[in-house]
Amino acid sequence: MKKWMFLPIVGLLLLLAVCSGGQSATKRFRVIATVDVDGQKVEGSTVMEITYEKVEHSLIGRGGDTTLKGEALILDLKGRGTVYVLPYENSSSGALDGVYSYGVLSSLGIQHGVGTLSSQDFDRIRQARGRIPFRNGNPIRLPAFVAFRDEKNPKTIYEVDPKNFGQSFPGVRFVDLDIEFTDARVTNVLKQRLPWLENPKYEERFEREPPGQGRAFVDRPIGFKITTDHFFGH
Repeated sequence: MKKWMFLPIVGLLLLLAVCSGGQSATKRFRVIATVDVDGQKVEGSTVMEITYEKVEHSLIGRGGDTTLKGEALILDLKGRGTVYVLPYENSSSGALDGVYSYGVLSSLGIQHGVGTLSSQDFDRIRQARGRIPFRNGNPIRLPAFVAFRDEKNPKTIYEVDPKNFGQSFPGVRFVDLDIEFTDARVTNVLKQRLPWLENPKYEERFEREPPGQGRAFVDRPIGFKITTDHFFGH
């Protein structure tokens, strides 16, 4: 191996060695969205897996990290259409931020952030059981709900306000979002429903602002800032 190739690898190994040695906890959970369709309760769910890790002696100043596996929840509305619940929230800044890394902690009553989790917090994550309401902050911040006017065309995506579901889907009312800890397999069906998520022919799947004519990022509809990655955990 050439010397110039060897040095970066050594540096990476040293970085990993310095940052390792912390606690970790991995948990699978089912995200359950409940809506009322003309007086009938309808649920949709997806199973995800999250890992929390405490980083010791981080060289980049991070005390913790998370890894999320899974995909968006498919919520079929009994002939009224379909809504997809992303593993991201449309934040007040306009950015699509991960919703479950803090949301799972908050739902469990853990007040520490990812970087300051205690040994007791890790134990609480490992011992979590049952179904509980999803409570992400106060007021509660929900994941982004999206739908398509035509599922075969990703550029027809639009955001659905769960507090005003009937505006997009008359007769439908959002009830609640829960998480249920489980040993079930992580869900892997989304690409069958939306095959364009991995179709290489879709070079421009979503809308984008013309160069030099763009609106402020916070003012853009979700279809102008979403990517295929936002349908999956990372």
